[in-house]
Amino acid sequence: MAQMLAPVSVTTPEFPIATGGDGPLSGGVAQVINPWRWFTTIMGNQFSLFSINLGRSSAPQVEAQILDEVGSYGRQLGRIGEALEVLVKEFPREGLSEAAVAALEDFSAQMREIKRIKEKPHGA
Repeated sequence: MAQMLAPVSVTTPEFPIATGGDGPLSGGVAQVINPWRWFTTIMGNQFSLFSINLGRSSAPQVEAQILDEVGSYGRQLGRIGEALEVLVKEFPREGLSEAAVAALEDFSAQMREIKRIKEKPHGA
């Protein structure tokens, strides 16, 4: 029995993708198989059976509701960064120490790097 071999492309760290090749009478045969999909669907994208809380919250129910309804910590930090970026651009540099100007420039450079990463195509 002849075996059909397709080259495997590992261009993204998430999943290797089979490329090329058509099965007889079936069309394309490339398929991503994620054996953990059933588990993450059941567990709500939690990758373990243990939940580790690295901090104490005075109102954990409120914090969980904010995460569910408003946005993740990353999304919240992103919005704060975007608002702060506006203020940093408008902030006058006259009279600031070299260290203060360097801190503002470092922040601006970090925001440019974040934008560069966000603009890259992901999963393609």
